[in-house]
Amino acid sequence: MGFLWITGNKGREELSGRNLSSKQDSLREKVAESIKQGPPEEQAICVGCGFCCDGTLFLHAHLEPGERGSGELPEWIERNSITEDGKDYFPEPCGYFSKKCTIYDRKRADVCSSFRCQLLKDFSAGKVTLSDARDVVSGAMKIRTLLLEEYRRISGKAGETAFRQLLVELGDFQKFTSAAEAGSLDYDMFVARCNIFEALLTKHIRSAEDFEKMIMK
Repeated sequence: MGFLWITGNKGREELSGRNLSSKQDSLREKVAESIKQGPPEEQAICVGCGFCCDGTLFLHAHLEPGERGSGELPEWIERNSITEDGKDYFPEPCGYFSKKCTIYDRKRADVCSSFRCQLLKDFSAGKVTLSDARDVVSGAMKIRTLLLEEYRRISGKAGETAFRQLLVELGDFQKFTSAAEAGSLDYDMFVARCNIFEALLTKHIRSAEDFEKMIMK
């Protein structure tokens, strides 16, 4: 009774105001997170893809200034991040990616929620349908699987290799292997297929601007 008497109408208004403010803050946070993650249709494309996390598109992901060492990054990203030329990165494939992001509902690096590939931009602009976008991803995955299987055959390497790392290793292979040896391993044909796949990734998923630069070169 004493508590109710002390709060009175004014106290009840203040409590009600605080509760309303708390609910508004919570709603704003949910809306902000929803905007970051994108509309459900875009999320459906992302969940079925993962090229920006699994080493298919990038060797490293950028961190925003101040993210590294802030104590807010997920443990694996913080532990494996590096600084080079004054910029912070973490390597890919991301340690939290296993066919899909395993920390999608947790605090992640800013790039994890802010990056939007060309396919998402085209979908948002109405240039491709959801079905078309899924077909692009599905087709790219099939080609990538075939290339990785072929690479294991010609290189004799066991285990998983991300496509981006494959390109790096192909470059090293070219430097230290004679033309005759490379030809005997169907090297030239395999490199050509990798270059075609890279161009398709760049055009449809990575960046239209990057594709134009590639063509102009």
